[in-house]
Amino acid sequence: MSWQKINENLDNLPSAQKNVASYMLMNKEKSIFMTAAELGHNSGSSEASAIRLATTLGYANFPDFIKSLQLEAQEQLTTMERLQHHKLIPYKGGYVANIIARDLELTKNALSVDNGNDVAIKRMAAEICEADAVYLIGLRSARCLVFYMEYYLSWFFPKIFIPSYDNFGNYITAAPKSSLIIGISFPRYTRQTVECLAFAKSSGFKTAAITDSMRSPLLKEADIYVTAPCSHIAHIDSLLIPIGLINALLIEVAEHLGPKTLHRLEELEDIWKEMDTYY
Repeated sequence: MSWQKINENLDNLPSAQKNVASYMLMNKEKSIFMTAAELGHNSGSSEASAIRLATTLGYANFPDFIKSLQLEAQEQLTTMERLQHHKLIPYKGGYVANIIARDLELTKNALSVDNGNDVAIKRMAAEICEADAVYLIGLRSARCLVFYMEYYLSWFFPKIFIPSYDNFGNYITAAPKSSLIIGISFPRYTRQTVECLAFAKSSGFKTAAITDSMRSPLLKEADIYVTAPCSHIAHIDSLLIPIGLINALLIEVAEHLGPKTLHRLEELEDIWKEMDTYY
């Protein structure tokens, strides 16, 4: 946790860096959008001291330090606070371009980290293909990810289910023991999704999670997991990167099925032509 790092190291910092850190702690909302020069000036120190503070705390550079503070703040804000927080962000150039650029920047950072997803994706795809049934649990904004997954998985598998929190117990009671239960949740994590996955695991089912990081409460309840960061834009959850992660999983499922994939797609194309599905 970035703010925790600042607090823990505050007393041991050189005086100039300590001035910057103390200013940031007293002005959390404003400081995470300042440049190193602005922080140095406002704290009565210097730009160099702000940059050195980042490296002293273990960050590769000042932008990485500020980005970590921004992401941490986003995870802890309420929906109303996110909207208010969003209004503080300075924009340069086009408004639409800036909104898209924020997601693309986070995507670039995510791609630069080897988090073991490649191995986990292959394992999760294999589990989906071998399960007698797959149950997808995702609530609130993650609900759209669940429907997206169900749509494409249903091309190949007859038993893909989307239970709600209220009827989850009914589904699990009737589920084949070799079923796979997949929970999907991103900050702010939905408590009911975690409860459903925990119930499935305690009932002896294999569980999997699609979430954002090692801090996610879903991981404790998951036998397998894959992670991708989720950004927040004003009061909404931006799901660009989670969709990309799910796309990778869906493609790996098709790869795992081998020749069955082409055969099934040929059948579907015939059905779509017969039903005049597309122009």
